[in-house]
Parts: sequence; C-alpha cells; structure tokens
Amino acid sequence: MIKNIIATVILVLVGVAASAQEMLTSPLFNPVISRQTQLKSAHSVPTGAITLPFYDDFSVNTVYPSPAKWIDRFAFVNTDFAKYPPSVGVVTLDALDDKGTLYPGAGQFQFQADYLTSLPLRLDSIISTEKRALSRGDSIYLSFYYQPQGRTISPPSGSDSLILEFHSPGDSIEESTSSGVVKVPRWTERWSTNGGVQVDTFARINNNYFKRVMIPITRVIDSTLYYKNGFQFRFRNLAKLSGNSQPDWRSNGSHWNIDVVYLNYGRQLLDTVMEDVAFADIAPTMLKNYESMPYRQYAKNFDNEMKDTLSMSIANLDNKNRNRTYRYNITKNSNPLPIADYDGEPYTIAPYATDGYVTYGPWAKPPVNVFFPVSDEEKIVFHITHMLSADPNPLYRSNDTIRFDQLFSNYYAYDNGTSEAGIGINGSPGSYAVQFKLNEKDTLRGMMIYFNPVVGGANQKFIDLQVWNDANGKPNQVIKTLGGVTPVYTSIANEFNSYWFDTPLVIDQATFPGLRFYIGWTQADVENLNVGFDRYKDSQTKRFYNVNGTWIMSDPANYGSLMMRPIIGPANPVGIIKPVAVEHLAIQPNPVTDGNLIVRLPQSWLESPRGKVEFTILSATGSQVMTGGYTELVNVSSLSPGFYILVLNNSTNGLKASGKFIIR
Repeated sequence: MIKNIIATVILVLVGVAASAQEMLTSPLFNPVISRQTQLKSAHSVPTGAITLPFYDDFSVNTVYPSPAKWIDRFAFVNTDFAKYPPSVGVVTLDALDDKGTLYPGAGQFQFQADYLTSLPLRLDSIISTEKRALSRGDSIYLSFYYQPQGRTISPPSGSDSLILEFHSPGDSIEESTSSGVVKVPRWTERWSTNGGVQVDTFARINNNYFKRVMIPITRVIDSTLYYKNGFQFRFRNLAKLSGNSQPDWRSNGSHWNIDVVYLNYGRQLLDTVMEDVAFADIAPTMLKNYESMPYRQYAKNFDNEMKDTLSMSIANLDNKNRNRTYRYNITKNSNPLPIADYDGEPYTIAPYATDGYVTYGPWAKPPVNVFFPVSDEEKIVFHITHMLSADPNPLYRSNDTIRFDQLFSNYYAYDNGTSEAGIGINGSPGSYAVQFKLNEKDTLRGMMIYFNPVVGGANQKFIDLQVWNDANGKPNQVIKTLGGVTPVYTSIANEFNSYWFDTPLVIDQATFPGLRFYIGWTQADVENLNVGFDRYKDSQTKRFYNVNGTWIMSDPANYGSLMMRPIIGPANPVGIIKPVAVEHLAIQPNPVTDGNLIVRLPQSWLESPRGKVEFTILSATGSQVMTGGYTELVNVSSLSPGFYILVLNNSTNGLKASGKFIIR
C-alpha cells in the first residue's frame, strides 16, 4: 500500500484515493458548540411575534443563533468557516446537531440536517412607526447571501441541498407518531439550491464568493397566505455522507454559510435602502510571521517582526456609493489611551455587488507605521481596534468595529486558536514537524497541542513528541524526545494540552544552526493522529512530513496551520497560569467487562500529600459523561459500550493524569 499523509478535519465519511499523500477533510465534531451546550442548555424566546424589520448579519459571535430572532440552535454562528463573506461573521449549516456531534441518522443516504428557523413575525401590519396593515404595495422582500463549502475541505455533494421555506400561521398537516396523530406546521419550499460546486468555482460563476438572493413576497397568494401575525421562514439543509468508513477518516460535511438575512417592507429588487458599510472579516495580527510570540523574542528583532501593511476586507452592502471614514488605534493592556492611531481619511465606496471589497490603498492595505513598545514585561496584550464611521441606521452598526488582541506570552503560534480541520499521518508510520525560528538564544520548555476528537477514539495511540534541529530548511537530527504520549481531549472548546519537558532544552546556535528548530511527533501506528488544523492562517512552508526517510514540505493545496505551539522562555510569565504535564494512569481491567475500573494514582503522586483529587470521564468525542471524587474503584456500569478517557485533577497542586479504557 502506498504510504499516505492525510490531513483530516474532525469527523464525516470522505472517500480517499489510496495514492493520496496529503489530504484534508471536514469536521465531524464541533468542540465550540459542545462547550456552549454545557454552558447554556436552553435559551429564552421572546413572547409574541416580533416586528419588522428582521435583520441578522451574525457579526456578534454567539455560537448559537440569537434567541431574539431565531427559534432553534442547530446552525453555528462563527467567524472562521466562510471564505470572503460580505460581513464579518456567518451562520453555518452542516451535518452536526446542536450539541456539535454528527446527526444520528447521518450516512451514505440523504438525511435532514440543520434547521435555522425565524421567530414568528408580524407580517400583517406595521406597528413600530406608523400603525397600519401591510399590503402588496408595500413591496416586502426577504434577502440573504449564501455560500457552499467556505474554508472547509470539500463542497456539499451534488445531492445535498440548501432550502428556504415559508410557514403560514395556522397552516398544519397531520402526522402519525408513536403517541398518535398530531398536527405539525406545514412548510412550503420557496427557494433551493444544490451542492456539488467547489467554492472557488462558485465564485467564478457568480463573480463573487457569496451570492445574494432576493425573494419577493408580493404575489396575490403571498398576501393571502403570509400577510399575517405569526409568519415564519426557515433555512434547512439536506446532507449525504459517503466514502471511507475508517473511524480516523470520518468528518463533517455539507457546509452552507449564510450571511446578512434581511426581511422588510419598502424594498425592491435592486435595493438602495440598506445603508450598511461593513468589515467583512476578522481583524488581522500586525506580526509578520506569527499570530503570537514571546515578547522578548519580538523585542530582539522588532523591526523585522512587524508587517509593512495590513490586509483589510471592507464592503459596501448598499447598491449606492457610500462615503465613510476608516481608522484604527492601538491600546496596551487595560489602558484606554491609544499608543498609536491611524486615520485612513474619508473615502467613497462602490457597492460590494459590483466591485467587491474596497481596494483603496489606505483602507485595503493600511500601513503599519508603528512598533509595539519594547519593555522587560513577559506578558502583554495590545488591542488593535479598527473602526468605520457608524452607519446611520443602528440596525447595521454591529459590523462597524472589529478588534485583534495581540498577545505576547511564552509561546509561538502560527494558528489563530480555532480548528476548522485536522492533520495527521494515515496508512503509514512516520513523523510530522513544524518549523520555528528564534531571534536570540532561549529555552524550549515543552509544547502545546490541540487534538481533534475522533469517532471511537481511533487515534488513541502512543506517540513520541520530538524536537529536531535544522539542515537546509528541513528537519534534521532528533535532539529531544518525550515518549509514550497519547492524545488528551478536554471538554473545553479548542483547549490546548501542555506537555512539559523534565529538563528544558536550550535553543542555541551550536545545536540549532540559525536558531531554527522543529516540534512535532513520530508515530509507529498507521492511524491518523488528527491534530487540530487552522484553515484561516497559512504556514504551509513551515510544515514537513516524513514516511520513507525523506522530509517533504506540505502540499501547497493544504493551506493552514498546525495547532502545535512551542513553550519558550520563562515557565510562568506574570499573569499566566502554568499548564501542567499530563501523566498517564494505569487502569484495569481494560477492556472493562464487569462495570468496575481500578484506577491507581501515578507513583509521583504517592510521594507527596494527595490533596483533593477528582475524576472526569470523557467520551470519544470529548463530551463529559461522568464526574466524581477519586476512589481506587470507579463504577462505570451506567456508561454505554465504547471508548473513554478518564482524567484525574488534583486541585491542591494542579497535577493532572489521564488514561484510556474501553467498555464492552
């Protein structure tokens, strides 16, 4: 079998050619939604129907759709999955439910996936300004932007669909259930589109990465059916997962991104009343090479660590030219006084529908004409706030300001902290590494890694974490090894686990020419490890894999950043809680057959006062399924057969330990 390098996004069934060397797939598990489910099990819904206008650009990143506008929470509000959206933030429909896991009925046959349903609306009358009944002459339109795939790995399949439906108040049908015949709302399809198109192809066809849809609600039958108190509309998607059934390849799919949903009267096909000038993407870092780095490494070479210009995405969502101003400022820590300020001056912006994002240099490529002040501090946050002059209508103002928090701490990071995918070696033993470069001699104390959950715990294999030096821009000799590590999941979204070296490693010119070093792993098993992969920030030229004795640079098609971070310098900068090493537990019997586990504390814990120890049991997808105080005998008879991870937390000294087990 040809050896494969597979980069996989968290869990959907994706067909993979046996000859592929490197490949990305889409997430089957969303830890952000999973965490939000634990924090907030239900949301309140306003009483009574809401009034026009209805508007949501999803620029407030709430994970779930706003309960002030939407009834359900299956779709995912985010700033990372869309590619070149019209406004910062979108809502994504995919094959994951409201808990962030794959729908139970997901498989190779088409199934109903997400819903995004509006609250009941007053489409019978206007009551906010003048009080009168609505009529066909009021020209009611519903508009939205949509995009298939976005930044994920593959588009929805040709049999997948995104559908828009309307519901007339009181209109219902009878359905038979186990408890008898019940009445359910009748929904009528008003618009739909099919998948099967790559996002870049979609953009070429439509001259834009998002397509705007205008739905008139102006027909005679519309006024009869929908001009009532309680009208609703909803989006839903039909999905189909197909391909290889190996657990370590499974991922999510059928991604549809929706943005700027707007329902109001007094509109027309070529709308000129939506005076919204918006930031269309998240604020960027000012650093040239990293998203974050140690401050003293920055200070040693600050003039070469800063970008010359930023790349800003700004859109005029109106169909008329609009004049606005743009500026940014920088503040330090909690001090509100700016240490730097940039004024892009007024500019008249052409419509996004015809001209796309702003290309005017002082706005699209504002200069970085300042350096972060150099000091002896270990931990600093600079807040870079970008501002457009406020839109006249308060309805559109939430996307007029964005901010990037530039953190300087004790680690390097290429990634922005969000995993849209995963990467790993599949089908062969091998190694994977990512390159970093210091500006002066320093100490490497360990590394942080985010592991994507995998169905059935297929990537729970022992690996060696390693450090290499450099030879001609590729990994060379193994300088340090931390052996016998297994992936550890937490129930917190995108939380990194820290692995500390017993003896810190000095990165100097003698051992590491050019102060370049590589961190990564070596695995003896063939399963895909599935380390978190950020598809937003690209560092492809810094990633390398080795399955046959030769280091190969990652394929340029697989843009993104590995979510592995070296821990550099002081072990515990001011204000930073030092992560602890995760020790391995001995759990018996394994597999569990009688419902009881024997969990023995690590030897190092027995050499000091035990303190207060609690256990947490996580499922294969990272969900917390059981907690309690530690005893050597733990009864797990209430858990279903499957793969689990038990984590011990010593609240007295902060120590952690974990082990895996299987219930049959």
